[in-house]
Amino acid sequence: MADIEILTLRDESFYKTAESVIFKDYKCNCTKGWKDADRFIVYKADESGVTEVFSDEVGDRNLDVLIELSRGYLSEHIVISGGHTVVNLDDRFSVSPEVEKSAKFCIDYIVKSKEQLNIQPDFLMEINDFYMEKNDGYEIDGANQYRKMATSPYIIPESINVYIKQIIKRHSINIRSFYVSEKTMADRFKRHIKTAVDKSTLFNRQGCNLLMNIDEHTFAIIKDNKPTCAAGNAATFRAIRYKVSSNKIFDNYTSHIGVFPLCSRMNVLNGYRAASSFYDKFSLPSLLVFFGKSCFE
Repeated sequence: MADIEILTLRDESFYKTAESVIFKDYKCNCTKGWKDADRFIVYKADESGVTEVFSDEVGDRNLDVLIELSRGYLSEHIVISGGHTVVNLDDRFSVSPEVEKSAKFCIDYIVKSKEQLNIQPDFLMEINDFYMEKNDGYEIDGANQYRKMATSPYIIPESINVYIKQIIKRHSINIRSFYVSEKTMADRFKRHIKTAVDKSTLFNRQGCNLLMNIDEHTFAIIKDNKPTCAAGNAATFRAIRYKVSSNKIFDNYTSHIGVFPLCSRMNVLNGYRAASSFYDKFSLPSLLVFFGKSCFE
């Protein structure tokens, strides 16, 4: 599997005939969820660090705010990621209203950015496939067959597919769409750590856990010998910034907007901190946006 995969748009008839069930009666075993009031919060992230720059209620002005924050800060070669979701193995073509809202927000941003900034970002869906086991949370025979079935390839949810195609037709634009597996990226970050020459300055091992301490933020990048969501986000940021082939590194996107649910805020921010500290000469000016209470409810 490549770092970032093409997300194919589908004909309406596809969803009528393709099999939607991977694991009957599946229940997501992620326990995260934002308990406080929904907010629209934006961070700037670059070589200078991660800084909160905006916080307000979720409302009609949020898109305009993001456009203004982008102006003069982000480059023309940009991707916006959103629709962060756990695949529902009981109905793989559906997503929650919050995921749908996040993805539509990204598509609307693409249109508005093209109109007002003369910059058209690509679209990326990040798949939170840490929680796509059977409902008891255990791997099957050491390798999760359900995760592989759900992400190889990942099929764009029907409501998001319909919306993108409507926008393409209405505005006569071509929206390039991609997806990335967060678990695949987390495993990649773990491999990158193993090949690092000097781990002592960045990592602190405590039993089966590996901690990072960056800018007074301490967090687990490996927990119980498994890479965390922060590790997945770190390697995803690198995959957004660079294409790696035969140990050669090429430019990919030079700036990024990430739209995430509030419950993932610390994992995303720590992932950015990990990427910017661990990878040499890493530079990816980003606006990290948080609203919505979860990526599956």
